[in-house]
Amino acid sequence: MQLEKLILQGCMALLATTGFAVLFNVPPRLLAACGSVGIGGHLLRYSLLQSGAPPTLAAYAAALFVGLVGYAVSTRYKLPRLVFTVTGIITMIPGIPAYEVLLYFYEGDLNGGLAAGIYAVLITGAVAAGLSTARLLIDVDLRQLKS
Repeated sequence: MQLEKLILQGCMALLATTGFAVLFNVPPRLLAACGSVGIGGHLLRYSLLQSGAPPTLAAYAAALFVGLVGYAVSTRYKLPRLVFTVTGIITMIPGIPAYEVLLYFYEGDLNGGLAAGIYAVLITGAVAAGLSTARLLIDVDLRQLKS
């Protein structure tokens, strides 16, 4: 993997993460922390994809990373973990496949639209599963629930 590509991906992840943090009214003193969580998650996902990992596994692992690191950062700043996890997963949301669903259906390509839709749902589910796993690993109250 080329270092230049990693640096470019990190810069783009920083821009997207901090941009959404500003949009969500995160205090300016926390923008660097939000950006760091987003960069770490995005670069992990990107590295796994470049290594040949399935996209769902890469999204799951990156979301798990964002969930764990976001929780650690949130305890340091004594703020809700959502401040860091929501902005950190923004780069993992499958926007292009979701757009392709509409495009394929508009063009009358039912198979292409369904394939893009299933892909978008699988990636979104992997992100949700990664964040949920992180919460289950960290949240003591959830681990002590008895059915």
